[in-house]
Amino acid sequence: MKAILFDKDGTLLNYEKVWTPFAIKSVEAFTENFDIRSQKENVASALGLVNNKMQSDSVAASGTGTDIHEEFEKFARGGGEWAQAFYEENLDFIAEHMELIEGSREVLSTLKSLGYKNVIVTSDSRKGTELFIKQLELTDLIDDIVAGDDTEYQKPDIRVLYPFLNRHNYEVGEVVMVGDNTADTLLGKDEGLYTIGVLSGTSKREHLKGADLIVDSVTDLIESGEFILHDKRRS
Repeated sequence: MKAILFDKDGTLLNYEKVWTPFAIKSVEAFTENFDIRSQKENVASALGLVNNKMQSDSVAASGTGTDIHEEFEKFARGGGEWAQAFYEENLDFIAEHMELIEGSREVLSTLKSLGYKNVIVTSDSRKGTELFIKQLELTDLIDDIVAGDDTEYQKPDIRVLYPFLNRHNYEVGEVVMVGDNTADTLLGKDEGLYTIGVLSGTSKREHLKGADLIVDSVTDLIESGEFILHDKRRS
């Protein structure tokens, strides 16, 4: 293995600390702005928010910004544009609520010291991902980004990785994907990409279809100072 590909939300970033409160705030503001308060529960459900808890593999949990905006548009004309603007207006709120999953910084540091490349592969926008890296001071630990708005494709379509793989001249067998949704664990399965599911996000074990390995969190990726798949590493 040469590079470890990490989903961001729920894998490195504590999902419940930032995106659940943002989703609740968004639904409240949206239904108020468009005067459709009676639809609040339906809007929340469409995003994947049920009883203020984000559901596994929901639009908000694993979709791109465009996917999420399309859900808002279904409830009110101009809703998608409103959602994009609301996101932009609340970047400070998002940044203030960002919190790394315990131990993830140390894992990234250890992998870096062992010679692996740490890469974020996320459905979030590049702008949002760069904000995450800057806010949590990860610049020295992250080597590259594959963002949801980089290409027309999205996880689990292997084509989201093609620009990255070509950029570094990597083969699929030289990278491993780590994430908390089936969009991560099914990424590139037909092409032989090894995937590791983590239970630190919105999914339970039974949701992580296609995973070659399931662990509690990224902290389980290091054993005795080595990456758990170090024997698969290629020179």
